[in-house]
Amino acid sequence: MLRQQGVTLVEVLVTLLILKVGLLTVLAAQLQALRLTTDALQTTTAVALARDILPQLSSFHTTTDTALDVLPEAGMPPCASGCVDGDYRQHLLARWQQQWLTDSGYGLLLAPEFCLQQQAGHIRLQASWQQRSALSLASQHCGGGPGRAGLQVPAME
Repeated sequence: MLRQQGVTLVEVLVTLLILKVGLLTVLAAQLQALRLTTDALQTTTAVALARDILPQLSSFHTTTDTALDVLPEAGMPPCASGCVDGDYRQHLLARWQQQWLTDSGYGLLLAPEFCLQQQAGHIRLQASWQQRSALSLASQHCGGGPGRAGLQVPAME
C-alpha cells in the first residue's frame, strides 16, 4: 500500500473556501461599521446645526405662533444693521441654511429638511435627512420615514 504524501486538491479547495467565507464575513462587518459610523456622524451634524441656530433664534421672541419651514430654495434676504427682529430672524435662518447646503459647511447631510415651529414663545426644531445606508429615497417632510433618520429638539425658550 502506498502512503499518501502532500496535500490533495480537494483539501486545498476546502481551505480556500473556509478562508473566503472568513474574509467575506470580516468585510461585511467592516461595511456595517462604516454605515453605522456614517449614520452617527450625520446625527452629530444635525445636532450641531440645531445647537447653532436655536440660541440665536430664541433671542428673537414673537408672540405669534408660526411655522417656519427652512427649504433649500430660500435665498439670502438682505439685512443691514437697521433690521427689525423679524427680518433679522429670516436673515439668520437663510445664513444658517446656506451653511448646511454647501460642501464647505455641513455638506454631510443628504436631502436635509429642517422645520422650526414657534408656539407661545417656544421654539421647536424638527429635522430629517436621507440615510446614506438606506436604499429608499422616500421623502417625509421634516419627520423620519423609510430610509430617513430624524431628530426632534423639544421647545425651548
